[in-house]
Amino acid sequence: MQSRARQIEFYASLDAESEIERPRHYPRPVRLLIESKFHRALRLLGHVASTDALCVCGGSGMDAEWLAHRAVRPTILDISPEALARARIRAQRHGFTATLVRGDAARLPFSDQSFNMALVHDGLHHLDDPYGALDEMARVAKHELVVMEPASAALTRLAVAVGLAADVEPAGNAVRRLNATGIRERLEARGWRHVRSARDFVYYQPWTFAIYRMADRLPVFAVFVLAYRLLNLASGRWGNSLKVVARR
Repeated sequence: MQSRARQIEFYASLDAESEIERPRHYPRPVRLLIESKFHRALRLLGHVASTDALCVCGGSGMDAEWLAHRAVRPTILDISPEALARARIRAQRHGFTATLVRGDAARLPFSDQSFNMALVHDGLHHLDDPYGALDEMARVAKHELVVMEPASAALTRLAVAVGLAADVEPAGNAVRRLNATGIRERLEARGWRHVRSARDFVYYQPWTFAIYRMADRLPVFAVFVLAYRLLNLASGRWGNSLKVVARR
């Protein structure tokens, strides 16, 4: 409970305008990295058949906006009332509709198979029991499930050792990174028979933004895109960013 209280307090303290507009004000390469996670998940799914989705730990609505502009009706669930207030403004400002629900990802306030899809993007690793929350997502989703989270990887452990990544976030919570095998086992135990996963290199932190901004303009941005694609093509399987998708 103390962890939840600290997170609610932390997210209440964030700059509202920055949260509402992210990632629009991020450097162009960072926006590409964020988009790459969604596009990778979609490639694993093959296509999105769902017309509605639950965005778990949906925050200020960035994931919901992405889905809404692809003809999916989002419901945003978050424990932070301030985050949901920002999501409401985002939806009004950027022309999409979303249902907002305050709730705990560990105990989703929905009946079984309430949504065609459940999606989480960088949310489970904040939680004391990420796999328990995954069980809840598997319970409320009927057809499709999408997980995009930091991977438990050797590269990440090295990054933590040299100070490029942390095991405790500014909100005070431990970072609980996930692995594809653990997710697959939990989903298959709950009736999900078509589970696919992939890893890629995706790294951005606020301190890196000044560096990435140097690649905002052509032709440097084009070189960045090419280098990024070649990196993941050659060695993305060892990357720090995990995507797991499943269908029943």
